[in-house]
Amino acid sequence: MRLRGPQRMGDNDDMPSTPDPNQPTVRLLAALKESGQPVLEEVPVEVLGPNQYRLLASPGILDGLASGDTFTVDPASHVYRVEEHGGNLCVQVWYPGLDLAGRVDAELVPGVARLGGTLDGREQELSSFTIPLSAGMPAIEALFDAWVDRADGATWSFGNAYEDDGNTLLPWLAEALGAT
Repeated sequence: MRLRGPQRMGDNDDMPSTPDPNQPTVRLLAALKESGQPVLEEVPVEVLGPNQYRLLASPGILDGLASGDTFTVDPASHVYRVEEHGGNLCVQVWYPGLDLAGRVDAELVPGVARLGGTLDGREQELSSFTIPLSAGMPAIEALFDAWVDRADGATWSFGNAYEDDGNTLLPWLAEALGAT
């Protein structure tokens, strides 16, 4: 697995309010319900080859990927395997039962843009962002910690930085940060 150099993400002015119906997408396994049924997330991609893709926007519920990553997918199981990390972090912000989208736009998006990042997606109670690793994890953590401290009921996490224990860096990130 390789890490490409960090890419500076653009601003959000070009982010369409509705998805392009011609944009290629792929459905990836995000989790399994207790019943064993798969939970799939459809993500926008650039097709690189048979079952090989580059992610164009960080996911909302899926862990392990960020915009710019290249990956392969088993079309039957929807399980993906990262081939190359794009040098970006995925940040997912949840605000269940709260109407905070306007505050996300007014208060959080400008700070993310200052770090070189973008708002990549939004569902009813969730926003997902891509921020280049070069912005620095302390700066990213400070921004999101400060925002959730002011947005009672909101939480955030990195979608592609830590193992399931929430403390151990994923190998690609440990290597990129020189922590191995």
